Amino acid sequence: MRILRPILPLLVLLLLLLGGWAWLRFYTLHNVAMRVPDLQGLSFAEAEEVLKKRELQAVVIDSVYTSAAAKGAVVDQDPDPGVEVKPGRKVYLVINASQPKMMNMPNLVDLSKRQALSVADILGLKVKELVYKPDPCTDCVIEQLYKGEPIAPDARIRRGEAITLVLGSGEKGERVPVPDLRGLAMTDVRMALNMASLNVGLVVECKGCNTVADSAFARVVRQSPNSGNNRITLGSSIDVWLTTDTLGLRPVPGWDSPMVSGDTVNTVDP
Repeated sequence: MRILRPILPLLVLLLLLLGGWAWLRFYTLHNVAMRVPDLQGLSFAEAEEVLKKRELQAVVIDSVYTSAAAKGAVVDQDPDPGVEVKPGRKVYLVINASQPKMMNMPNLVDLSKRQALSVADILGLKVKELVYKPDPCTDCVIEQLYKGEPIAPDARIRRGEAITLVLGSGEKGERVPVPDLRGLAMTDVRMALNMASLNVGLVVECKGCNTVADSAFARVVRQSPNSGNNRITLGSSIDVWLTTDTLGLRPVPGWDSPMVSGDTVNTVDP
């Protein structure tokens, strides 16, 4: 007993250290990890069920709106898919809202067309049409419309809604060059025509388009009126023909330049 007495404190300390180490391994679940699954596209209920099976928790922290995902579907998550975490970890989810968030309508009146289009794009509003009326200030916004009616600044409107801009056409019959749209996708067509003070007309044909995805990737193969030396009045529409056979279809270099699109070039009828 006398022999053990000097080393007894050391033995107690060693047992405490071993006990603490064992408890720490148990508490931190050493060598136990769960891989976070990919939850994007799932509803919250589905995501919660998937996580529960892996001893993880689902927590919604925000909602956004995108037309590219189903309402109520998971659009983002933290931690990312494939990350290994301990059981009981919370997985934070961002859910697609059922409707876009409300916002205050900006005051676009008296802005130039370019400024108004830029503000609308930044705030998440779509400009579906440019309408021209006689006014001394060419390409200046003189009215802003929503569903055909004037909408006042600061009026509540949902993000992503489409508005119409009424612009001044000048007093001398200004015309603009017809841009070459060949090789452009429809999203670029709308941008090019807006900057050229023109509108999208009919999509006469979409050759090879069987699904919505086909239409999104299709490109312009023909247009009416044609580009070249043609000049048309502000606010005119251009009809397009699309095709999914894009081999060899390339946009004209500089198609998004203001001088090519006609945004800054106006002429007067003789």
